[in-house]
Amino acid sequence: MGNMEQVFETSFQEMTWNGPVIFMHWVMDERKQEVKHITPNVQRIFGYEPEEMISGSIPLLSIIFEEDRQKFQIIMKQRIAYKSPFWESTYRIYSKDGDIRFIKSYTYIKQDQAGNETSIFSYLFDQTEIQNELNMHISLEHRWATAIDSAREGVWDWDLQSNEVYFSKHWKKMLGYEEHELPNEFSEWRKRIHPQDISKVDLEIKEHLQNKTELFESEHRLLHADGTYRWILDRGKAVKRDKRGNAKRMIGTHVDITERKEIENLLHKRNEELERLVEEVKELSITDHLTTLFNRRKMVDEIKEAQRRFKVHGQPFTLAILDLDHFKNINDRYGHTFGDIALQTFANLLKAQIREPNIVARWGGEEFIILFHNSNGQETKNQLLSLQDCCHDDLLKYRMDSVRLSFSAGVYEYTSLQSRESILKHADQALYLAKSLGRKQIILYKEGLPIG
Repeated sequence: MGNMEQVFETSFQEMTWNGPVIFMHWVMDERKQEVKHITPNVQRIFGYEPEEMISGSIPLLSIIFEEDRQKFQIIMKQRIAYKSPFWESTYRIYSKDGDIRFIKSYTYIKQDQAGNETSIFSYLFDQTEIQNELNMHISLEHRWATAIDSAREGVWDWDLQSNEVYFSKHWKKMLGYEEHELPNEFSEWRKRIHPQDISKVDLEIKEHLQNKTELFESEHRLLHADGTYRWILDRGKAVKRDKRGNAKRMIGTHVDITERKEIENLLHKRNEELERLVEEVKELSITDHLTTLFNRRKMVDEIKEAQRRFKVHGQPFTLAILDLDHFKNINDRYGHTFGDIALQTFANLLKAQIREPNIVARWGGEEFIILFHNSNGQETKNQLLSLQDCCHDDLLKYRMDSVRLSFSAGVYEYTSLQSRESILKHADQALYLAKSLGRKQIILYKEGLPIG
């Protein structure tokens, strides 16, 4: 990783942990709203300990202000149903000391491949101070006007009978035109919609005109006077309908969200990078760095799962512990670097010869372990004998010399409920006997074997 990437990653983590933005990963379905991860700065900003949120002792919905709770749930379900990957919203929550805090959030949704669980990633901004300042200094009407002006919202008023549309000064300026340069006609807007967005926008308008939606809302691209496309958030409502419910007049606003879209795209890329890093870290945590086989930790988990399947479905399995014969002599004669090459060579042989769903791992040192699914002891022994035959003189060479690899193995067949410790002990007993008989032996465990 380059120095710049390290600086960025460190800075990003510091900002996430100590900055004003809370990052939360949670899931939501009909049965639960569960917080998976939340950054520690939630305690500094809202007073809640991260463990309280993750454990569920403080339910997520319970901290949302009552008047906003239903709206929050409705919007969330709609976004999940419509598969909207990104959106922003504002609502109020209770801090731990009971104060009401105003929140602005940016949310990204991802569903697993099976569609069973919906993962939600949210960035939360505390805007309480801004909200309080507005409440103190300006009236509701003035605040609304100021918000529109500061956001450079453009207003439109569409007469569906004449098909004329009034476009405000800000609306035209948003697209790079002076007020007199665009006629107030519906076609002036529609012909500027990006070709890839036109069918979606037409459908969204049609559904609102037919009274199928309470509001018209659309995100699409409009052609700017400079030849570029700007992302626009277009919201509107039919304010006049005839007796049959047909829309006669619509009023709405345009907001330039190009910068937000660029941030969303950046966040999307960052989320993909984070997901990739998480997968890489997960892979590293279960992989032996020298041989790239699974490690001891992964094998322990696989044994637990095999025991579970035996208990539930009666699926048998066997466990074999392999030990390279006289490996110390290889290290002493050729050096530890060549010893590592010998381990890697044997690991590659195991990868080539042991097929899925069987699991191969490095157990430690020169010991390897194999979990054979749906296999009895004799079948496993036969496979290991075939593997032994593959350890020929051409497998490993030091300069012009052939270095002979062979192994001893202890095999245990799991036929009754036992602890993981017992399984490993029995396989190890069989291995001990194999080595004591002169090595290059494969011994199937039976009751009464000596304990190594």
